[in-house]
Amino acid sequence: MSMTFSQWLSHSADADFESFVRTRRDLLQPESPTMAALAAAASSRIGVSRGIEALDAQSLEVFIALAKAARTTPEIKITGNAHIDPALAEAALPRLRDLGLAWPAGGDGIWRIQSEAITLLPTSAAESARAYPWQIDPSSIDSSTAAIGQPLIHNSEQAAVAEVISSLRGLVDELAASPISRLTSGGISKRDVSRLARTLELSLEQTITLLQAAKSLHLIGVLDDALDPQWTAADDADSALAGDRAELWAALVGAWLRDLLDVTQLAAGASENERLTVLAAPKKSLFKGYGLSVPAMPLLRFAVLSVLHDIGLGSARSAEWIHAEALRRHPLLPAHDFAMTEAVLHTCVSFGLATTPLQEPDHFGPSRFGLRLAAGLDRAMAEHAKQDPSILPLGVSVDALTVPGDVIATVTEGLGAEVDTVLIQSDLTAVATGPIEPRVHHILRKYAVVEARGQGTVYRIDGETIEDTMQSGITPEEALAELAGITAEELPSTLEFLVQNTASKLRRVRVAGARAVLIVDDPVDLDVILSDQAMMSAGLERLAPTVAIAQLGPERTMHLLEAGDHHALLHSAARPVRKRRVLTESEPEVSVRRRPRVSDGHLGEYVRILRSAPTAAAQVSTDEPLGHMDRLREAAEAKQRVLIRIADSHGKERTIEMLPATLNAGRVRGVVTTTGAEASLSVARIVSVDPSP
Repeated sequence: MSMTFSQWLSHSADADFESFVRTRRDLLQPESPTMAALAAAASSRIGVSRGIEALDAQSLEVFIALAKAARTTPEIKITGNAHIDPALAEAALPRLRDLGLAWPAGGDGIWRIQSEAITLLPTSAAESARAYPWQIDPSSIDSSTAAIGQPLIHNSEQAAVAEVISSLRGLVDELAASPISRLTSGGISKRDVSRLARTLELSLEQTITLLQAAKSLHLIGVLDDALDPQWTAADDADSALAGDRAELWAALVGAWLRDLLDVTQLAAGASENERLTVLAAPKKSLFKGYGLSVPAMPLLRFAVLSVLHDIGLGSARSAEWIHAEALRRHPLLPAHDFAMTEAVLHTCVSFGLATTPLQEPDHFGPSRFGLRLAAGLDRAMAEHAKQDPSILPLGVSVDALTVPGDVIATVTEGLGAEVDTVLIQSDLTAVATGPIEPRVHHILRKYAVVEARGQGTVYRIDGETIEDTMQSGITPEEALAELAGITAEELPSTLEFLVQNTASKLRRVRVAGARAVLIVDDPVDLDVILSDQAMMSAGLERLAPTVAIAQLGPERTMHLLEAGDHHALLHSAARPVRKRRVLTESEPEVSVRRRPRVSDGHLGEYVRILRSAPTAAAQVSTDEPLGHMDRLREAAEAKQRVLIRIADSHGKERTIEMLPATLNAGRVRGVVTTTGAEASLSVARIVSVDPSP
């Protein structure tokens, strides 16, 4: 008779048992150090699924072959089986044994597997006829290696960090200057995102990535306006963006690593009939397939960084090769689409974590920042596993996906100093020769638009921007003095002419505060305004040839003048303007009850207690559902009848004698002895399971 899993645990060699316990730390329960409880936890549906997700592609394919064989017989003979490659099985079986998914059940190479695996894996005839999503034809992959010079790596990573910080600042600036209406779903439309991408000269995917990160970092929020809520910059965004650049980059990368959404799906929509909006939480999961304990996108990003780390500094591999390697390590990852991996790689390049060779843009290699980040994440996961062993056997936790301090220090050393002066040229362009200081950037953004970003920034001074700024009441002298304070040389005469000309045009009509008083230089200008139908709601009353009084306030009168295309200047704007509050959305607080775990210091003692009385521990009954499942599974394998005490929906108990046949998905199916009929019982309603006398 072959051994059940609990019997194998009780009689296994000390080395095999300790290897299993150290691999499956997530199953250890300090409150119940018994072999029966451990076997029941490993045999449960969640225990089996957590073990399966820790398999690589080769081990998983061997396990699927074992699961197919187990559909006809629980005892699987490895040698001589036409569907199982002996060499692959020999390499995979130790890993399957350590995870508690399979165990030797007798001599002559007989193995058994957990019965829950049959329903979790693709074992049906229809599923077997199709190729698995992680199986990629090696001949279709460009496996060549390209070299990347050290100077190119250093330059590209520094330029990428400077540019992504500049782009993030520009994104927040644009939302502050032009708030975007919030849709009923809470997000913003693709059209608004596309317009924002064109303004920032970024791709749609890059813009979505920065928007999602800015929301996570509370740099943008929704204007507190019940009638027209809009996405705009947060009240304290300027101070956050003016802080240390390396810290800001680390926060940006950390937010991206933990983001649950995929930019390719946000850009394209979940399906042809369902369009997704940016900054809104989707109503349902975007990923179909095997459910993992770690969300798909954080796990994919972590896997891509690990693959880049293993490529090594100075080398690059094709995106297809990196995609295939990531799926080899995590074959059940729901993000099987190559476009998702490619988007992650392009984001790595834009964040300075990866580099592409000059002649081969479809090849990717790690930068120094990327190498340090991948190594730091591995260390962080190992430290987190010591505090919370429940993340094993996969060993990845979203909470630990943060940029380590040594990476931030490396980025700080690699970044050049920010420039505090620009060169304003006669063609009305302002050039910053390096990363620009936020104070200087904000002054320039009042009078200019960004034309190009990178390690340096090019601004173009625009007449419309100067007019918009001067409409708030700034005099030409103040504007020229502010620009002269940030330029390295004397202001060109063309700039002075543009500012003075704009001011003279605006001075023709001035709006002062009372209710609202219009003062014009030429009575003809007032005649035009009074005859304009759009100004009727202002209730203008002429007091003198060049003076009129309105029934509305100064701000509303200015809006009407702008709507009628009448250029005007707001007088005495020194009065503080009431600012509406911006609400930044925070993640809802979720109270997660964590079970106590066996710490490293108590692991040896825990193993000693488990091994002290293996035979007695295997016979101990338990009232826990997992214990019921373990006893039912053993009875089914041994073809033994059991007495099952079960409670109905009203709590009334009755006893049934049954010969269990299968135990899957939380239900036991078998034949009732008294009637000979087949029955299916929910394990959750079972009170006790005892052998039939």
